Amino acid sequence: MSNAIFLNDKIIEETEGHISTLDRGFLYGDGLFETLRTYNKKPFRIDDHITRLSNSAQYFDIPFPYTSQQIRHIIEQLLTTNNLTDAYVRMTLSRGFAAHGIIPAEIINPTFVIHTKPLTPYPASLYKNGMSLITSHIRRSTTCPLSRHKTLNFLANCLIKKEAIEEKAHDALILNTDNYVTECAVSNIFIVQGNTIITPSLNANILPGITRKVVLKLCRENNICTLEKLFGMETVLEADEVFITNSLLEIMPISKMNGQSIGKLIPGPITKLLHDRYREITQ
Repeated sequence: MSNAIFLNDKIIEETEGHISTLDRGFLYGDGLFETLRTYNKKPFRIDDHITRLSNSAQYFDIPFPYTSQQIRHIIEQLLTTNNLTDAYVRMTLSRGFAAHGIIPAEIINPTFVIHTKPLTPYPASLYKNGMSLITSHIRRSTTCPLSRHKTLNFLANCLIKKEAIEEKAHDALILNTDNYVTECAVSNIFIVQGNTIITPSLNANILPGITRKVVLKLCRENNICTLEKLFGMETVLEADEVFITNSLLEIMPISKMNGQSIGKLIPGPITKLLHDRYREITQ
């Protein structure tokens, strides 16, 4: 069987996967998702992704009955069935079918899907020459709790990413309504000042990225000072190095901001060190 997916306790052909037109993920974006990579058939930081998904499900009162062990086994089956080694994995959890009301009174069964597909890596030239960012015109609320979770309400991120593409940039940096740097449309951001790495604190109202967590751990292991704090655009523009992170692109240097060169060296020595260490732990 090729192009297999997992849908509600079964592995089936992708073309056989159907959900109700009354599924709340479809009607209201009432759900969550996670994306991750596998390296040589091993899902990287899968427990962290499952924990984040589980915590968010608990926050939104979405039933999530699967254990880490069960999900590991499902992904292993899908990778084998689809003949994949280095793969993109997406887990999608919807509250599921509910017939009545925006806040359903009845107990409902969630919809849970896992997709796997071949990973298309980012071009090596980007890791050598860096990506470009713009500053989005869309501001991030400092109080809306959705920003701390990977929800199916992803339209704001789509608009921000579209903004970047229209400006011929790779991603867009989002400021919050207090003028502090938050993150990009699909990535967390780090800057380097001297021998110190600075990244927006969770108080900026950002997603607690899994790769962000790994980078902070790598910094501790390599005696690199880190600061999680609130800061504005001037700190980014004056940085010695800037890089962004997510599970698919890993650690990516930034060479331009709003069309202007940024950073002293691309990739900078700390960015390169961290990416080398990151690559080591994924093997």
